[in-house]
Amino acid sequence: MKLELIGDMPLATGANGRLLSHIGTYFVKTRTLVSLPKMPHAFQQMKYREILDERRKAAQQPPLTEAEWTAIAESAVDLIMRLPDVLIRPVPQRMDLAFLADEALQEIVPKHHIRFLRAQDPLVQQAVRARGEYWRISFAPTSGEMIVREIQNSLVAIGGLPIYYYNPANGGRYLTVEKFAGLGRLPPDVLRQHLCEIKEYAARRNRGFFWEIDFFAADGDALRSCLVSFAFDTLPDDALFAAHREILRHFAENVPDTLQKDDPGNPEWRRRMFSCIADTQADVRSDTMVKGLSPEFFRQILWHPGARVENGVLVFDSIFDYAKEHPEDTSLAGLCDERVKGFICNFMRDLGTLQYVNIGGILPGMRRKAPVGGHRSYLAEVMYKDAPAPVLRILRIQRWGVGEHLDEGKDLLRALMESLDYTEYTKNRRLGCWELGMPIPVNQTLHMLNESYNGRQRAYHTTPIWTVYYMRDFIEGTATDKVSDADLKNRAFSLRFAKLLGKAAAPNIVVGRIDAEGSVTYDCGDEILLPGHDGLPGKLLVADHAGTFGDVDHPFDFFLEGYARPVLSRWNRVADPEAFLEAYLGAFSSRLAAMKQTLRLHAHVFDALFQHSRQGRGTFADRWSKALKRLEYTDIERFIAALRTFIEERIQSGGHKEERVG
Repeated sequence: MKLELIGDMPLATGANGRLLSHIGTYFVKTRTLVSLPKMPHAFQQMKYREILDERRKAAQQPPLTEAEWTAIAESAVDLIMRLPDVLIRPVPQRMDLAFLADEALQEIVPKHHIRFLRAQDPLVQQAVRARGEYWRISFAPTSGEMIVREIQNSLVAIGGLPIYYYNPANGGRYLTVEKFAGLGRLPPDVLRQHLCEIKEYAARRNRGFFWEIDFFAADGDALRSCLVSFAFDTLPDDALFAAHREILRHFAENVPDTLQKDDPGNPEWRRRMFSCIADTQADVRSDTMVKGLSPEFFRQILWHPGARVENGVLVFDSIFDYAKEHPEDTSLAGLCDERVKGFICNFMRDLGTLQYVNIGGILPGMRRKAPVGGHRSYLAEVMYKDAPAPVLRILRIQRWGVGEHLDEGKDLLRALMESLDYTEYTKNRRLGCWELGMPIPVNQTLHMLNESYNGRQRAYHTTPIWTVYYMRDFIEGTATDKVSDADLKNRAFSLRFAKLLGKAAAPNIVVGRIDAEGSVTYDCGDEILLPGHDGLPGKLLVADHAGTFGDVDHPFDFFLEGYARPVLSRWNRVADPEAFLEAYLGAFSSRLAAMKQTLRLHAHVFDALFQHSRQGRGTFADRWSKALKRLEYTDIERFIAALRTFIEERIQSGGHKEERVG
């Protein structure tokens, strides 16, 4: 049955660039989309019933019975148009209707411009995630600029002017003192229209039992009682304006002075208004959307279309096919990551018992200083058949692969050989970190993707190449640079934290971990703090060993600034700065001394560890030997004393105020 449209096309705009209609209702049972402007969902339903009865009358049929209309009305799905997307507001218990509406909308709106609201509801979450479609959930904005834009774009009309701030997640509208006061400058007939409208809709609740119109920062019940006492449709003009002034007085008396002006630049007004028009709980939380993810981590993930298994068959998101058919739509290039399909195929080939997979690219903002030219990382949420819950995996693309070497101008054979050499080098680095006691994850496996090369060397375009990536379990904890001020002000917490930071700093400096610019990589987002049984920090893990053995030539003193940062950046935030410093330096010193003692006791074992590997200047075996010798010849007491002096001088000069974490 063909989709019927009554009203404007979804997302259609007028000459002024504004949407013709902000509201839509899709009736699943009749495959009809009603998008008549300036009508709430309830009125669209009433209008559609009138249209159906008029058609039946023209066909000499009786009007719809209540049972017949109820069957149609119960299949209704609320839609909100918010450029550039159509937002589906599902009834959590009837996600089947939401998905049928979604399929119908895709006949006239591209799938990537259709998203789902009410992500805070577990039923909505699970239904969307089980389809491999995290990317289709509409999230609340976070930056101040985005929030202001969201507030400005939320203004809607009912039958008159756009004076209401609209919450798309629950259908409520909010009227402010300023917008109500502005009605007093309108002609009498327009004022009368709006006062009648406000009186009528302020007394109504929608399907979600939210007020159709509520009053921002005021006692809504008191104002409703005030509105009821006036018959706006029959009042003379003078009495009408007097009634408006009287209601405005009651309204203003109910609202603090700081909230009477619509001012997004006012933080208090902005916060209060955003809490009204945004379903803030829909902002994904670690305990509801993806277990184990902190809110800041979830926000740093660009979710890609995934896949699900239906009747034993792996089904990729249909948006992949749409992207191939519409290469001119550049917005799909970043969304439809072909690597994701390769990851999912590997999951299926290796295990074959999947239910669904959601994969997202991890954005650079998770690290305080993102690596220059760093490799890409992904988060995969994988649900296995009959498993109690999905599992999380981190996937990291190898920094130097065949594609990168081809981009350097090398031939295919040389690119392949150097890529394999780098894979061996990466595995040796991990073994070296492990042997020196760096707290890295226990399990990590190597996998490959078959991709087509489309880089700088046009002669090799479309050539199949292998891309190496590594997979490990997701570490559920808090990045050290994201630890809250409240926890740092807890003396017991901060001292335990300082000891763990100092202990982990020792192997970090021994293996010469730096970024591409030569700066120390530590306490930058890769170090994850795990809680102990007592709620205090129990363990610190280094999630990524990238950059290790990058500088094995300079003496430890060369890195003073990098290893002073964990203390300087928290100096004004911890409960007892002096004690924090002592705990950090003490643990740092003790761990370095213990490492040196272990190397001396088992020198022959460490020296022989990489003798089977490629030898020569610049090889990993060479770097390994240099790292061991540097530790052997380092005067640990003198180094710790130099670090202490560096920190104290920076504090005395006020330099610690320039340091930041997170």
